[in-house]
Amino acid sequence: MISVNAVIAQWIGKREHQEDSYLVRHYPVGTLAVVCDGMGGHMHGDVASKTAAASFVEAFESELDTPIQERLIHALEAANRAVGRIFKSSGDFGGTTLVAAFISNGVLWWISVGDSPLYLWRRGRLVRLNEDHSMRSVYMQYVQAGCLTFEEAVMRGHSLRSAVTGHAIELIDASATPYPLLPGDRIILTSDGTDDLLYVAALPESVKAIFEERTGNLSTRLVQACCELDEPHADNVTVISMDWDN
Repeated sequence: MISVNAVIAQWIGKREHQEDSYLVRHYPVGTLAVVCDGMGGHMHGDVASKTAAASFVEAFESELDTPIQERLIHALEAANRAVGRIFKSSGDFGGTTLVAAFISNGVLWWISVGDSPLYLWRRGRLVRLNEDHSMRSVYMQYVQAGCLTFEEAVMRGHSLRSAVTGHAIELIDASATPYPLLPGDRIILTSDGTDDLLYVAALPESVKAIFEERTGNLSTRLVQACCELDEPHADNVTVISMDWDN
């Protein structure tokens, strides 16, 4: 058995409904984790996220003899079609982000659409592995040019440039090759509800200490830290953490 332990935590934030969904599956050859964040401002974001997550896993499991990269793409396409069918039949519109990671034999594969982050904590440094398909990545160019501050770019940039809606997906980020993991690596999939804590110009020492602590529950501690920020408009938060200690 080569699967890794996956720890999950959620918080509704200051919202009325939880629109994040997640699934984790352990297989003899590895572990799959998926986080979907239903699009705020659209009807039935919770339906979109649950449909996408379930359809993604089902499709991934149906392609056992296919290379991992192709399986992830196949699963994303199936999830997108499933979301489209749900809202075509009801006449409503909904959408979701999606980030999925598969760890097997000491390497990581991923695929994502939207702004839900995939992070790697390695040797005291937090690195985002997947692309950010929100306007923030565009506005960061203005930060580099000195036209905006980092805080202004983050504040203005929540609009998505790509999402799973049943229509053609504008932007997809997928690992072209397997990403080698080192002993002690921590993989974190989250919805963007962690942005106030983790999407910062410089990670505070108190947050670094959370990642360095190996005896506690990383996902729960990150969610608790989001709660303690006490942001008045705090979004739904979902965190899945996986440690590679082999």
